[in-house]
Amino acid sequence: MINKNIKKKNFDRAASTYDEYAVLQNEIINNLIERLELLKINPKIGLELGCGTGHAGKLLQKKFNKLSLINYDISEVMIEFAKKKHSSNIMSFLSNKRNFYICGDIDFLPFEKESFDFIWSSSALQWSSNLESSITQIQSLLKPGGLFIFSTFGPGTLKELGAITQKIFSETTLNYFYDLHDIGDMLLNKGYKDPVLDIENFVLTYEDPKNLLIDLRKIGATAGPLKKTNRFLGKSFLDMYFLEYGKYKQNNLYPASYEVIYGHAWKSNLSENLKPIQFK
Repeated sequence: MINKNIKKKNFDRAASTYDEYAVLQNEIINNLIERLELLKINPKIGLELGCGTGHAGKLLQKKFNKLSLINYDISEVMIEFAKKKHSSNIMSFLSNKRNFYICGDIDFLPFEKESFDFIWSSSALQWSSNLESSITQIQSLLKPGGLFIFSTFGPGTLKELGAITQKIFSETTLNYFYDLHDIGDMLLNKGYKDPVLDIENFVLTYEDPKNLLIDLRKIGATAGPLKKTNRFLGKSFLDMYFLEYGKYKQNNLYPASYEVIYGHAWKSNLSENLKPIQFK
């Protein structure tokens, strides 16, 4: 489980540095935008779950000429940065497109059923404490024929850091990452149509492994355990961390692996309030 109060504080604190350090997250957004090229949609009302500082929303409204977007995020400070970013988009301001902003938890989506043509989430689903419940809620919010498209992180993410902290603390300090097959099964079990998922692996490299910890903090991606702990702040941890990370060093660089899962699925064209006629 994730302590959402801690996560909110982490993201609030990281809002001013997020754009500078979220190089991978923005690359993932760009890759997800490219996947939209294969899908024939032109949504009018959309929802972005985990809008952050608004990078994806700006690109989505550039791509879809009629899209009004609800920007949803747990961090009020992130949302304020998104507002500033979107207000600088003159073409969107002059068009019929609109942006709305709601601060809330991805585990609890306070919208009416069948409200959205399109729901987007990039690098945010891993912060759900109950992914199956979130996927169920998302399905109910889509209009018949609506699209859910997302990216999230798989179990190969930060495997070096996970192994190191497991050895130091005798327990993992990373969030639980669902694998592609688990997510695909959830989509099918919850009634989504034609799910398509694939994986892309990234390896970031650092001259100093301490910079990985700095990067994670600057984007608010440090784990949010149920119990707050200062275990990463002590010199003894850093000494062991440097020693253990040295075992992964190659060509004088320290790797940090990321497994990115991309996916999309549709809601059936049949409304939830209607059932097909069965002939006997």
